[in-house]
Amino acid sequence: MRRILVPTDFSEQAHYAFEVAVNIAKRTGAGIKLLHVVDMPGSSNFSTAGDGGYHDGMEQLFILRLMETTKTKMAKLISKVEHEGVVVVQEVDVDSIVNKIKRVIEADKVDLVVMGSKGSSGMDEFLVGSNTEKVVRVAQCPVLTIKTSNPTFDIKEIVLASNFRREVGKAMDAFKYFQQLFNARLHLVYINTPGAFESSSNLRSKLAHAAEKYDLHNYTINIYNDTIEEDGILHFAEDINADMIMMATHGRTGLSHLLSGSIAEDLVNHTSRPVLTYQI
Repeated sequence: MRRILVPTDFSEQAHYAFEVAVNIAKRTGAGIKLLHVVDMPGSSNFSTAGDGGYHDGMEQLFILRLMETTKTKMAKLISKVEHEGVVVVQEVDVDSIVNKIKRVIEADKVDLVVMGSKGSSGMDEFLVGSNTEKVVRVAQCPVLTIKTSNPTFDIKEIVLASNFRREVGKAMDAFKYFQQLFNARLHLVYINTPGAFESSSNLRSKLAHAAEKYDLHNYTINIYNDTIEEDGILHFAEDINADMIMMATHGRTGLSHLLSGSIAEDLVNHTSRPVLTYQI
């Protein structure tokens, strides 16, 4: 791992995400980019050189001052987290938040995004969701979502929830990397629901085959019965007091996402535990 991206809005959760990113960087030798995006209408036409076509002079001046203030906040954030030995760079831009993050991931060849999230619920979740949820949907690298303070980030028990079909193999290298990075125990879990019920013996055989296929070590196999998959993952993680949940997501967008939803994105919104997602 060489590059970690930490988008920040200077919230408590973003501060927690930076702490976790520093912890991971110290373990891996990675560098960190702190990114703040000023999300404003017409921002795609803005230029710090002053040649924007959409904004008049007053708008240009306002945004330039806003960016200078933001850089000051960024410096304060960096100074509050002990990061000796970790290279931290910062970027401030005016753009669409999710689109900017997506472009930075591609341009910088980012290996991991660490984001703070407050989650969302109710009508807000139905209409727009959270920025973190949207990044989970579009990012072409693992995304680690952080909601609570965890500066030591001592990960010992990891839940890997999946149906363990063939496509999950695309994410397995990332999941194994994190397990080995923290020398953690991996709990493979299949949530058995009434609408898609299978016998425990068949499911255990399926999980054992997956563990052998992907050369997993230090793991347990678990079949957990619940009414819906999301609740089952949350309840299982609570039962074993998991330190982190890992899931693959299909990253669907548009109508297909509205119709099918995403269990991984729901988890990002509804659990306080760190969630590592990987789009397949």
